[in-house]
Amino acid sequence: MQSLFVAVLLSVVAPAVNAADEKPVGKIWYGVMDAGGRGFRFRIEPVPDADATTAQQLVSLDEGGRGFPLDDFRQDDSQLQFGLNISKAEYSGTISDDGSVVTGKWTQRGRDFDLSFRKVDAAHTDRPSEVWSGVMTALFQKLTMRIRVYKRDDGSEIVYLDSVTQKAGGFKAKRTVEGNEWTIAVDSLGGSFKGTNNKEKSEVTGKWTQGGVTLDLTLSPDTSEKDEIVEAPARPQTPKPPFPYLVEDVTFTNEADGVRLAGTLTVPKSATPCPAAILISGSGPQDRDESLLDHKPFWIIADHLSRHGIAVLRFDDRGTAASTGNFQTATSEDFSRDVEAAFEYLRTDPRVEEEATGLIGHSEGGIVAPMVAGRRSDVAFAILLAGTGVNGREILLSQGQLILKAQGVIDEAALKAQRDTQVALIDTVINAPVDATQDELVASAMLILADVLPAEALKEETLKPAVSAGIERVNSQWFRFFLTHEPGPVLEKVKCPVLALNGEKDVQVEPQLNLPAIRDALRKGGNTQFKTVELPSLNHLFQTCNTGGLSEYQTIEETVSPIALETITNWIHQNTLAPPKPATPTPSRAREIP
Repeated sequence: MQSLFVAVLLSVVAPAVNAADEKPVGKIWYGVMDAGGRGFRFRIEPVPDADATTAQQLVSLDEGGRGFPLDDFRQDDSQLQFGLNISKAEYSGTISDDGSVVTGKWTQRGRDFDLSFRKVDAAHTDRPSEVWSGVMTALFQKLTMRIRVYKRDDGSEIVYLDSVTQKAGGFKAKRTVEGNEWTIAVDSLGGSFKGTNNKEKSEVTGKWTQGGVTLDLTLSPDTSEKDEIVEAPARPQTPKPPFPYLVEDVTFTNEADGVRLAGTLTVPKSATPCPAAILISGSGPQDRDESLLDHKPFWIIADHLSRHGIAVLRFDDRGTAASTGNFQTATSEDFSRDVEAAFEYLRTDPRVEEEATGLIGHSEGGIVAPMVAGRRSDVAFAILLAGTGVNGREILLSQGQLILKAQGVIDEAALKAQRDTQVALIDTVINAPVDATQDELVASAMLILADVLPAEALKEETLKPAVSAGIERVNSQWFRFFLTHEPGPVLEKVKCPVLALNGEKDVQVEPQLNLPAIRDALRKGGNTQFKTVELPSLNHLFQTCNTGGLSEYQTIEETVSPIALETITNWIHQNTLAPPKPATPTPSRAREIP
């Protein structure tokens, strides 16, 4: 589940793993793809506990070992082909006569990349000539950094930087060694490391600099010769068949935009029409399960609701997985029309009670749901899961500070520097003309930063590249809309029953900032059928957590708190025409915002 934009040190929080730790000999393909500023190491292997002849997955070692199920996988004596629908990628290669190598091209978003695979044994990936690693323990979070060095026959080097903690690796680097002095430059991240190797060659002590921030980092050699094996995390809530409800793959069309959307409908096995809900995903290209870090929260919500008499439609975002359209140029307004198409489709199903069909939106979905409910009187209810009540600028500034504090940052100077930098990037984009060039935006942001950052930060040669990268991320149609969109006037138009839920420890959509704003807007619009609740000890994904920090998302086995599931389910029954189910009492610590 991609959350609302998070500015962390490396700006990459990768999904997690699906790979098994034991693979049969001779059935694994291993390859490295040069994608410009980054190299990706891939394995193709059978999906665990599935038919190995057809069920194959691509494991991306430089994205935390995330496993992507392959579509249309075909392999014979001469050809290897597959698709990766979730990212709109295709691969086609020719197998060598001895069957040991595949040579081909990876095609994605109109670009071709050379990619060759070779057959490897059970666990082998590659053997770097040197591996150095260390932990940065200050500022944004504790990050384990790794440097991989591969020596060519001519003595030259290929160097990669990995952020092990963030499950993001393969960033191309250049190492310069002069005596005991090391410099490692990572242009794609606007970052660099400068350090001194000790006499024993056992430690390189220095500093990592990026985005005007300098952090202590000591690198030590890793000589373990370990193979890079990724174990699948436990996800005990993920539904498994048989199911006590119907599961149907469906398609429908947003006629206004010419977008065909694909999804899954789960329908209780009942003789009478039942209530129904449409799930609306958070930001970023999401599949129908809102998959993240091997969690499938929308699948779990749908399963729980349909086991309790409620039909659920969830679908792939436009331009994602099996849905058509262009995700990159879309805003929340565009997504709201996709949701309306889903709503119209669901209302044609005779198994669904027309007057009891509503919306459930998570994160950005909590922005989209009120758009639809505010312009349609036939929406029966709206549930906002970590929905926003203030504009995107306020969300990001709050988010940036809370994320750092969840990681244990208490240094006021560091917190101020992060906020000042974020303000400069955001305000530059908000105030600039739409046709402003990248160079003009960067120059404007640098002028702002010249007045607020310490002199030593302004002297860092990595500052401008980092600002440029930040501007490029924020300067998009979606971001411009998000930064300036005011949810209040939209919420004022919503007249149906509304449930707004936030986790107490949500660091991405702060409950104390957003729930009162949602409440006030609904009241201002005359809505008396709403409830705003802060659920204790839950994070942005509605997992039971300790700090709410992003690093916990992957390590927590729970995908969605049972308390959140029961709260959603019981509220729907209480606010639709369906007979209410036995209620599970909300824990006394749950705090309703009056």
